[in-house]
Order: sequence, then C-alpha cells, then structure tokens
Amino acid sequence: MATSMQTETQTAKTPVATAAPAMQVTTAPAVAAPPVMVSPVQAVITSALHNAVGVALSSFLKALERGVAESPLSWMLLAAARREVGVTTTAATEAKTAQTAITLAATAVNAPPTGQAVFGTPNPTTGAITGQLVGTDDQGKKVTFAVTGKPTTGTLVYNTKTASFTYTPTTAQRVLAALTTTVDTIAMTVTASDGVNKVALQIDIPIGAVPLAVRTDVPAGGGGAAAATNTRAYVTNRGAGTVTVFDTVTGTVVGTFAAGAEPDGVAVKPDGTRLYVSSSTKNTVTVIDTATGLVKASIAVNAPTAITVSPSGGSVFVTNDANGTVTRISTSTNKIATVTKLPVGSRPTEVVVSPDSKYVYVTATSATGTSTVLMFAPTSTTATKIAELSGPATGVVVSADNAKIFVSQSDGIVTVIDAKTRAVVKSIQTGGVATGLAVTRDGSTVLVTDDAGRVRAFGVVSGQLLSEVSTRPSTTPLSQAPATIISPDGTELYVTDYDAGTVHVVSLTPPNARPTAGTPTTGTPSSSTGATTGTIGVTDPDGDPLSYVVSGAPGKGKVVVNANGTFTYTPTAAARHAASTLGAPSAVTTDSFTVTVYDGRRGFVTTTITVAISPTNKVPTVKKTVGSPNAAGVVTGSVKGTDPDKDAVTYSQASGPTKGVVTITGTGAFTYTPTAEARHAAMKIGATAADKKDTFTVAVADGHGGVVNVVVSVTIKPANVAPTGGGSTGVQIDPRTGVVTGTIPTVDADGDSLTYKVTGPKKGTIVVRPDGTFTYTPTTAARDAASAANASAATKSEAIAITVTDGYGGTAKLTLTVPIEPYPPGNRPPSTGHVVVTSTSSALGTVTGTVTSVDPEGDPVKYTVTGGPTKGVVKIDPLTGAFTYTPSVDSRYTALVTPGEDVDKFTVTVSDGLGGLTTTTVSVTVVPPSAIAVDQRPTGIAVHAPDMLFYTQAQINDAFDALKANGIDTVRVLIPWAAIETFPGVYSWTAMDRVVNSAALRGIKVLGVLNSTPLWAAAPNTLPLAGMPKDNAQFAKFAKAVATRYKGKVGSYEVWNEPNGIQFWQPSPNAAQYTELLKAAYTAIKSADPNAMVVAGAVGAVVDFGNIAVNPVRFISEMYAAGAAGYFDALSFHPYLYNQAFSQQGAYPESPLNQAKRIYALMVANGDGDKKIWATEYGQPSSLVSQASQALFLGDFLRTWRTLPFAGPTFIHQLVDTNDASATEASFGLFDVNWIPKLALFTVKLVLAENKLIEAAKNATGL
Repeated sequence: MATSMQTETQTAKTPVATAAPAMQVTTAPAVAAPPVMVSPVQAVITSALHNAVGVALSSFLKALERGVAESPLSWMLLAAARREVGVTTTAATEAKTAQTAITLAATAVNAPPTGQAVFGTPNPTTGAITGQLVGTDDQGKKVTFAVTGKPTTGTLVYNTKTASFTYTPTTAQRVLAALTTTVDTIAMTVTASDGVNKVALQIDIPIGAVPLAVRTDVPAGGGGAAAATNTRAYVTNRGAGTVTVFDTVTGTVVGTFAAGAEPDGVAVKPDGTRLYVSSSTKNTVTVIDTATGLVKASIAVNAPTAITVSPSGGSVFVTNDANGTVTRISTSTNKIATVTKLPVGSRPTEVVVSPDSKYVYVTATSATGTSTVLMFAPTSTTATKIAELSGPATGVVVSADNAKIFVSQSDGIVTVIDAKTRAVVKSIQTGGVATGLAVTRDGSTVLVTDDAGRVRAFGVVSGQLLSEVSTRPSTTPLSQAPATIISPDGTELYVTDYDAGTVHVVSLTPPNARPTAGTPTTGTPSSSTGATTGTIGVTDPDGDPLSYVVSGAPGKGKVVVNANGTFTYTPTAAARHAASTLGAPSAVTTDSFTVTVYDGRRGFVTTTITVAISPTNKVPTVKKTVGSPNAAGVVTGSVKGTDPDKDAVTYSQASGPTKGVVTITGTGAFTYTPTAEARHAAMKIGATAADKKDTFTVAVADGHGGVVNVVVSVTIKPANVAPTGGGSTGVQIDPRTGVVTGTIPTVDADGDSLTYKVTGPKKGTIVVRPDGTFTYTPTTAARDAASAANASAATKSEAIAITVTDGYGGTAKLTLTVPIEPYPPGNRPPSTGHVVVTSTSSALGTVTGTVTSVDPEGDPVKYTVTGGPTKGVVKIDPLTGAFTYTPSVDSRYTALVTPGEDVDKFTVTVSDGLGGLTTTTVSVTVVPPSAIAVDQRPTGIAVHAPDMLFYTQAQINDAFDALKANGIDTVRVLIPWAAIETFPGVYSWTAMDRVVNSAALRGIKVLGVLNSTPLWAAAPNTLPLAGMPKDNAQFAKFAKAVATRYKGKVGSYEVWNEPNGIQFWQPSPNAAQYTELLKAAYTAIKSADPNAMVVAGAVGAVVDFGNIAVNPVRFISEMYAAGAAGYFDALSFHPYLYNQAFSQQGAYPESPLNQAKRIYALMVANGDGDKKIWATEYGQPSSLVSQASQALFLGDFLRTWRTLPFAGPTFIHQLVDTNDASATEASFGLFDVNWIPKLALFTVKLVLAENKLIEAAKNATGL
C-alpha cells in the first residue's frame, strides 16, 4: 500500500524548551505532519461507508461526540478529506505576490493649515472664558498663531507661547447677550501659519449671558435704607426702630437689631463687624456689633441725611443737613475725627467714598437751589464743587477703577463725570424717576432703580437701555422711595420695598443651581488612632468650586474638612472604648456632624454625615494556676484576669474538656473531674501523653469584645483493675482430628479486651482468641504417643502456661491443661506435602506447580489453601494439588526495586476426610516484570499514537524522543493486519519494523493493537478494514507471525479495537464471534511468546444502539458466557466522555466510570478479580472548549483512575494534533500541529511526578 507525505509546505523548527511552573516540558522537535495512507479505492470506500451505515451511524456517532479516527478505514477517509480540503487555490496567493507597489510622482503642493478654537466654560461671575487655538496641517508641519485683531469690547489676554487666551466680556455685553435666543459672540482675528502659508481666521468667542432677574424676596419690614456685605444685608425699619438682618446666601432673615428711634441711614464696615445707623430725628449715629447686635457707641451729629463707610474701613462719613457739613467718625475710636464744611447754604443729600479712599463725593442742594456735586479729601475740612446737575440727586456711586462718578437724579437723568477732569462726559436718560443707583464692577453698566421698584440696566458707553426687570407687579410709585445697594462682589442688587415689607434680590449673574448632597463615603478607620477619612459627597451641577464649613460639630470627636471635600474624623479615646461595648446601640457606635457646602454663588446645601466609631479595647491579661490530681483524680486551679481598661471581667467555659467535666466560678476558680473511662484510658499500656491529659478553654471577657481564651491542660490520674480467672470450660474433642476446643474463663472488671500469650506448647499448636476460646491441635507425634497401649496420663495431656493481659498493666497467669486424643484405630494422617514448581511466566508473573501428599491408608486426600499468600492470589485444584499463583502488580514492581529475590508463601492443608490432616508451606518467587512489559500499575501513563506506522524514520525518531524527554516510556501503536499481510502469505514488515525497532532502541515499551482485516480475509458483505475475519485461523496465523517476529521487543498485544461497535466489527458487533477470535489469537500469541501479555476487549464506552453498538458491560458479560475466561491477561476499555469530568460521573448509571466498575464486578464474579482493566484510550479534544479545559479533564481522569482498585495503565489519545477536517478529531494531542506543548502536557507531567511519589511511598512502606 502506497503512502503519501503531506509535508511539502511545512518548515522544520528547532526544538524549544518551554518552562512551566515547577516542571520542565520539552517541546518536541519540529516534525512534518504525519503522512496519511492512500488507497486506490478511496472513493469507493467512502461511498460504501456512507451508503452502508447511513443516517443511523451518523446519529450514533454524533451522540457519542466522537469520530472514528482509530480505524484504518477512517485514516483513509480522513486522509482523503484532508487532501480535498487541503488543496489550496494559489491564484489569490500568486495575485498577492504579483502586486506591484506603484509610486505616483507628483509635484509637491503645500496645503495651507487650518485652525480652530476650543473653549472652556465661562466663569459665571466674571464671564471670563478660556480658549485654546488648535491647528492642523496636512503635511504635518507645526502650526503657529498670531492675533491680528482683538475683540472690540471686553478684555483679551493672549499667550503667544501656548496659543491660549482668556477673554472677559463687559457686563453690558453679558446683559445684552441674555436678550437673544442664540449664543452671542464677539470676533477676534488671527493668522495660522505652517511656516510656508499663512491663513487669516476669525475666531468667534461666545459671551456668557447675564439675564436680569429677581432671585428671591426676603421679608424686611420697613423697607428703609440698606447696606450689604457679601453674606449679610441690613435694612432699616424707621417705624420700628430696628435693623433687619438677612443672610444673602440663604435668603433668610437671621436677626433684628435694636437701632434706636427712627433710623433712616445705614452703612456697614467692609469686614462686616460693625454697623453704623443714622437717625435724622435723634441726630445720632449708633454703632452696633454685628456679631451680637449690641450697641457699642452712640455719636451725636446734626440732622444726618446720608451715611457711608470708607472702603478702607477706617472712617464713617455722615452728611449733616442742618449745618451743611460732613462729619468723619473714626471707626477705631467711634469719635468724630474731622468736620468738613460745604459751601455756604449747601444741604447735602448723598455721600460716597472713592474705592481707593482718596476722595469723598457729596451731592447737595446749593443756596440758590441748584443741585451740585462736591468733593474733598477724607481729612480735608473744606469741599470743592466739581459739577452742577439738572435736578436733585438721588444717588451717587464711583466706578471700581475710580475713573467715573455716577449721579442719579429725580428727573431720570444719570450724569457721568470724569473723576480726573471733573467734566460731565455722559448724560443717560433713564425715562423715570431714578431713586437708586449702582454701577457694575467693570464700570460698563449702570443700574438704576425707579420709584416703582423697576431696575433698568444702561450701557455706560452707549447710554442705551440694555435690559430691565420689575421687582414688583405694580408699576405705580412706592409710598417710600426704594433704596438700592449692590453687593461688594457685584453679583446681586438689593432693592427695598416699603409697601410690601420686603427686599427684592436681583441676580447679576447667570441662574445658579445649588450644590447637591449625594452619598458621603467613609473609609476604613485607622486601627491605631480610629481616624476615618471620607468624602462629603456634595457635587455642584454647574461645576462651581465648592467650599466647606463644619456647621455642626461631632459630639464624640473632632473633624477636619479639607478644601477638596474630604474629611478626617477622629473619635475620642472614650468614645472608641464605649463603642467596643458588646451590644452597644448605634447611638454609641456612631457619631455625626453637619457640613454646609457653598458654591461661591450663594448656592449651598447642608449635609449630615454619620461615621462609625472604630472601637478600641485592651484585652485582659491572664494568669493561670493548675494543681495536681488528688486521690480521686480531681484537679483544681484558677484563671485570673486583669483588665487594663478597668473593665469587669467574666469567666466562661469556651470549649472542652472531652474527658471530664469542669466547673468555673465567677472569680475564675475551676474544678476538673475526669471520667472513669478517661482514667482507665490513661492507664493503657502505650498510652500517649495526650491520653494522660485533658484540656479545656476558659474565655476571659471584658464585655468590650476583649476575650482571652486560656487553654488549661490538666493531668488525668490513671486507674485500672487487673483481670481474673483460670481453668477451662466447654471443652470439646474431635476424635478424628484430635482438635480440642474450649474457653478459658476470665473476667475483667473494666471490660477490657484481653490478650492471651501462650508459652509453648510442645506437643501441638494452640490458638487462643480474644474472647478466650481456644483451639488446640496436637502434633502427629503427640497423638502417636498417646495412642500407645500403655501411654501415661502425662503423655495424653499437655499443660500450657498462659498469661492474660488487659492492655492497661493488669495481668493474670493461668495454666490450661488440654487432653491429647489418640488416633482412632487404623487411621494415620497424610504425609507432608511435596512441592514441585513446574513453570513461571513474566507476563503476569504466574507460578504454577503441584503439592503432592500420600495417605498411609490410601485414603483419597483433599488440598486446601488455609493461609496466605500476602502478595498475590493462588488457586489450587483440591483433587490434584496443582496450583497457580499470581502476584499482585504492586508486589511485582516492589520485587523489581528490592535487592535479592522476593518470596511469597501460602499454606496448603492436606486432609484424608477421616480426620487425618497435614500442612505444607509453599514458597514461590515473586516474578518482577520484564523490561518490555507495559507497566500495569494505575499510575502508568502512556500515549496512543495511531498514525505512527506511517511516519518516516526521522519523524519516528523525533516523536519517540519527544515522549522520552517528557517522561513517557510507553506507546500504543496499531499493527494492522491489512497493512502487513496485504495478500495471503505475503508480509510487508518494513514500516512496522521501523516503529518497533526505534522503540526498542530507546527502551520504549510497546502495546501493539492487532486489527483491521485485509480485503481478502474479511467476512463477505462487509466494508473494507471493518469486517470481521471470515476465518479465525488466518488471523491466529497472523498474530503468531507478529508475536514471533517481535518477541523480546513487544511485550503486550491488544486483540482488536472496539469490537462492540459496527465501525470496527461488521456485519454487526457480536461478543461470541469476538471471543472465538480472541481464543485463537491468545493461543497463537502464547505459543510464540509465552511471556507476552494479551489484552482483550478494547471496548468503547457506548450504550446499546440497535445493531450499531453494544453496551461494553453486556459485551463483556457475553464474552464470559462464550468462554473468554482464561484467554486474556487484562481487559481494556475506552472511557471517553467529552461533556463531563470522569470524577463527576457517579450519578449516571451508563457513564464510563460506572461502566468500568460493572465490568470489574463481572471479572470478580468470573474469577478474574486479580486482573486489571487498562484504559487503552482516553482523551479530550481542546477544540470543544479550550486547552485549559482539555488539561483539566485529563488531570481529573488520571487522578481519579489511579484510585480505582481495578485500574491498570492509561493511554492518552493522542501525541500530537492533526490537520483533520474534524476539529474534534484534530485536537486531542498533547502537542499542537507545530509541536508546541499544550497545557495538557503540563498536566500530564505534573501527574507523572505525583505518581512517582506515590509509587516511591508504596515501595518504602511495602503497601
């Protein structure tokens, strides 16, 4: 038969050593894929197989989840399939190879760069927005930017190095932006350059809008004058004589200060510590401490009309209507520092100090009735007129940059004066009666409140109305002109409403979302300090930066809240100890604190955080005292605890004792009383130290979780009562055998098991059992002497000294006198048996021989094994004395490693049926296995390599070297009849010789599978290679030829492969037919090589399936019924199951695990319990799940199989993955197709290492 090598496209690889944890796996040398067998009738066979088996076989094989890769037929079919699918169309490859890289030459053109700006989020307070110019260039050149045109309004700061910028719009821009539905922008122009080209770009910068809107209304009865800091606003109530205080952050009233009679002016120190309230009726300025509301001073003035505090906070300026002066009061002394005289006839109405505190501006009505603006230095005593107005002034403010003075007038005009030139630079027509005035921090917008409470915003540059908001629904004038004050940070405007008794809060920033309280987090407390860190858990929807204030301190510790919202809570030592109290409520084991979180835009939230208090406790220290047992065995002592925390301690029995009882008092004193059984056990001879001790544990607890378990060890005082007795009772004598039975009456008060030690006897043997019964067997000589005519009484009896011990030191010495019965007249025992060993075999180590004995009277004798052997099993013919001894597998391997010859013994009793008995001891040699024998131990691991017959010599060498390098020394190979005797009497040994000789050269053991009927020898109407032989004699001849040729090289043969399946035995599986083939093959092999092992069965793990497959248990049962016993040395089994680990199959009756157990039960029932079941095929494909799954399944099988009492070696299917069309069949290997070790090989090596340790332990212990 020709072969074809499919290795042309494979590349030889150098062997690689692959490291694995705790072991080394050697990578096989690179080997081309094994060749496949080519059949000239391939197509015919393929068609025949499909047509013959059809749908039934297909569904059956799917149910088994296996292919038929073991069959030579399947080799041919699968090889054909590989050749069909392996034909690769080279057109695509050639086309790819033929592709030519074509470079298109073109004139290099440099495209201009592009650019854009990436913006951040505008600052809600200032409107400032940051941007980054980003450029790209198709040629990858660096793009640089230059600003060519700044925005026409607002402020731009540009960083030339980073191309980043910050733009801040004016308030006027922001107010206008709020009036449009789209985002307002302002342009700047830049150029983008890549070093070659420049491109002009317009960057449109978005403007953050500020809609004018009433944020909230705050109750403030009176609605008089107002002053404000960034967190508080103060409003006078002239009628009540009070000042209402409200929190500008929360929008709630927080207090009311008594301010004296009819307050009508108010100013607050910039740091918020003092409030100055003027009264034109009382002619005073009252100084109030804002922290307490207490009046700190009262200063006399003359008809005050307006009051203000310098931005520096050092002076208070009060205008006096009656005498036309301005009084300056020192805030440090609360006394008048200077008085400034205004021009004669002036009646001052409003006053303001410039932000730099250099000038004071006063509006007044002159003696002629005109309205003027006057100015002076703070310490000056005279004032200078700088402007005249068209109408009475209602308010005066100075821009933050000190550059402009704004004066509102009752005729609706706002006059703008240049502070440097003192010239009027703008008159803004507001269209109403202006009663209040404010200017934004950037000076771009003036805010005017009219007598109806309407707030209108005007652009300072344009003088145009920008936006307006009504603070009240009515447009009629208020009964008292509203006061207007802007917060120092410029974010809010406060407008008083006398009629409604409220203050309207107008927001000058975009709408603000308050911070949101989330879930605080807490970490694990420090074991040493108890400190717990965590986060407040507050977030701001607008992304505003947050600040944190502890508004409610913890009650049991202290807390530090950091600027980033994290906190550290540290409990007090007392709180920690209290928290350790067992059963303490949550009120004790937790603490809480509150934190108010602000977003800087008057948004806030208060959250309460509860933290667990880390308990701490010092455990008690303990001292124990243990006494000695008294006469009754009682032991007393104490366990005393002292607690460092001064806690009260308690004592309880935590565990034990196991040999007595203990009582423990509230003071820790204990009393231990052992049981009588424990005292008696302590008296036992050979009692260990543990037998003479008992322990119990005392728990010393402080009630705070501190528990010390003190182990107390006490001595048990031994006690015992010696046995008594003597004589004998119930004596019976067998007159034929002379055997005497009876009982030695003894009593042990403790109920101990007694041991009887016999001294002598001299005239026979005696066995005394633990219950005192005995059997005395006199010798033949003693009975002969007793049979003499004038034998004395002493001759007819024997006195035997017996010592009785109870194992606890108690003994009794007794004398037992037994009678010696004379022989019945005319009967003597058979002669001592003569042993002849006739043969030994290294296959199973069997030893055969014969025990012969002669009866003096010629009575027929019977041979019975009455003792031993200990290292194997023996069977004896009761009539002829012929015996067969078979050592156990383990004893044979022990004999292999122990020095000298190992011997086993058994006793044969020969009886004549009339009472005559004689015994013979037979010694047999334990025959170790031969060097070529497959290791039958369950720890043996081999590999099934079905394709090896078709390897080249180089491939065989590499494959065998890979096996040896990884610790595997046994292989299962196919010896197919069809491949060797292709025609009757014509043998082709070349391929098989390569395999066998290569294995022998390396010391690799071979299990050869004899199968695959050639076409000329197959039963009619069967498929090629699958049909049963039509003549068993022809197969026997082939088997004998193989055994003859490979004697000394192949030590084991497996007769056929899976004959319980139609894929290997046609026309259909039949156990009786297979048994006849087995008998013929066994006889032929043994005649050629008596020491060869013959393995039968090779049954697959299947279920009954019509005429397709036969359950392996039924198949083996039918083999025994057909006479298979005695025609095999071992059975083999293929326990495949892909979807469940071998160790987990116990719950399924037809699982391979349970089938193997039932097969062994059949073997035991048929007298073959000493033989092994070999797992000659087991594997798991890695394609079904993964390499890891394959490794797990293999490891599970190998470790479970070695624990079964009947288990022999395991053969793993297979060595290397293939290119099989079936992914399942292709992926069984320990190596992948490139000879790289798979995870399964690591598992096999690990189990091999375990098995070596197991066998070494057996050899060391003799078990």
